[in-house]
Amino acid sequence: MQDSATNLVQMQPDGARLALLAQRLFVWLVENLSQRAAPAPAFTESRARALLRANDLLDDPTRHSFERLMENETAVRLTLYDILDGSGLADNAEVQALAAAAAAARNDRETTIAWLALTVAAFAWKNDYLLHQLDPAAPPALHTPAGHALSRAAACIRQQTQRSATERDKLGRKLAFDAGAQGDRARGLDDLQAEAPIAPLPPHFRPPIPVRYPEVARETLHVEPDAASPDAAPPPGVVRGAPITITAEDLPYAAPPVRQPPLQVTPDPAPPPAGAPRQGNVVLPDAAVTSANLGAAVRKRFGRGREPLKSTKLRVVVQEYPDGPGLYGLQVKVRCRGINSFVAGTTDRNGRFLCELPVRLRSGLTYDVDVTWPREHDGETERKSITLNADRTEFTLPFYRRLSA
Repeated sequence: MQDSATNLVQMQPDGARLALLAQRLFVWLVENLSQRAAPAPAFTESRARALLRANDLLDDPTRHSFERLMENETAVRLTLYDILDGSGLADNAEVQALAAAAAAARNDRETTIAWLALTVAAFAWKNDYLLHQLDPAAPPALHTPAGHALSRAAACIRQQTQRSATERDKLGRKLAFDAGAQGDRARGLDDLQAEAPIAPLPPHFRPPIPVRYPEVARETLHVEPDAASPDAAPPPGVVRGAPITITAEDLPYAAPPVRQPPLQVTPDPAPPPAGAPRQGNVVLPDAAVTSANLGAAVRKRFGRGREPLKSTKLRVVVQEYPDGPGLYGLQVKVRCRGINSFVAGTTDRNGRFLCELPVRLRSGLTYDVDVTWPREHDGETERKSITLNADRTEFTLPFYRRLSA
């Protein structure tokens, strides 16, 4: 028994129907993975290419080879099969309906397919990840759900270029057009054959005339009230009694009300949010002063008669778990090896700390980042090292207390 992905590819007669199916599949994915509440940037081919290049998952020679390969119908069938099978889209009822409609439609015009965007969107659909959250300016880490989706999409693209010609021809014969794969799909107007009208042959032929049954017809039902009997006594009238009155003697003795002293409202300081460290145990250094001291020290040591320096930004994100709530008020310290100065501060309400650091223009510079966890998390200090370079304007370094929600 063939799988669903093979059946969907085999029912497409030619390359035009394959391109139409790929185009409609991409539109369906964008509609299902777009943000409804607020406008989001369009997910285009250039945006998908920038995401793959930002994570060093796809180089330009591989991409050029893939684009030249997509000019062959056999390669298009193999790529579409790998996308449908690897992402699980072939088992979706709506995708199967799209494939049946594309096989029955006409597509005389040339269709351009955004293969990189289609591949990334397919594997993002598998991980239930919205497309507007994939930002090339802040690429996701490879161990996150978004990073896994990008890695699978890049592996699917590289797989097309790594196949040999013999293997490609063998798989192409397996996925070639098969009229029997269409099954019970809906036939188009061009596929319908003229049929002779059915001759009415009484008494076997019953004309489609509505029948009204008298036992359920509305006009045959009559509801009449019961006639009053002449011997029946008239209903008794309403007897009104004396009106009810309440006097002071009827009320029980009540003590006079006791008045409490008036309430006084004083402006008390707002309590710190949950998860934030106590103010008595946190020393908030002056981030601007320490940043200037660190920048001057780095430029004094590495910028005198050596490589030119350039500034870049480092964003430290401290969260409970990946894509979870941020931790507020945690101490963050950034230092460079061999230099006594440092940049220090605390995270904001979203658990983020942003600083600007100098780096060497060609070889970059390595910084150590220390995050001090609050007392309820054992109060330990976690250190990570990151090498910054001048190719990007901002780097992101995440810290997680645990790896799952």
